[in-house]
Amino acid sequence: MRAVDRPDAAELLRQGLPNAEVARRLGMSPRTVRAVRTHLGLDRVTGRGAVTRTLEEAYRVRTVPLGDGHLGWAGARGGNGAPFVRFGGRRTSAYRVAFRAHFGREPEGVVMPVCDVKGCVAGPCMDDESARRRTRAQLAALMGLGHRQPTCSQGHLYAETAEYRANGKRECGACRVQHRQELKAVAA
Repeated sequence: MRAVDRPDAAELLRQGLPNAEVARRLGMSPRTVRAVRTHLGLDRVTGRGAVTRTLEEAYRVRTVPLGDGHLGWAGARGGNGAPFVRFGGRRTSAYRVAFRAHFGREPEGVVMPVCDVKGCVAGPCMDDESARRRTRAQLAALMGLGHRQPTCSQGHLYAETAEYRANGKRECGACRVQHRQELKAVAA
């Protein structure tokens, strides 16, 4: 039986069910269900049954209001637990999509949530590298740390590698990694 000769799958797809649900119900492979959907000319459907035409829309249908402007994530998560949006055959961090949708620009570096609400993916709660750098500079000024050297003694830029302890003191992350590698080499 060819994939396109599956009237049972075609019926469920026409009802608006996502591929994964049709495959689960009928014991079919997702690839076969996708072939039936393509043959019928039906739009792709998310796990919530909504047709998404943009990455931002795919992000929005996977969020759940948590109150006070925070949003929870009902979509997929990577092995490290970070939420991601699958759209157009690509996986994109939900944090990056939220940042871009809220601030209207591409984020610089890694995007991370900065609020205290566990699992929040709301745009206003996201910071990119430039925002964190700005926050660190403001914190340093408030703590009276004044002007600080832009590089460590080995020449690594703190703006790219700095790690901060709980007391506000910064360390060179690249030097820490190098030191750990040297310790491992000695131990081996």
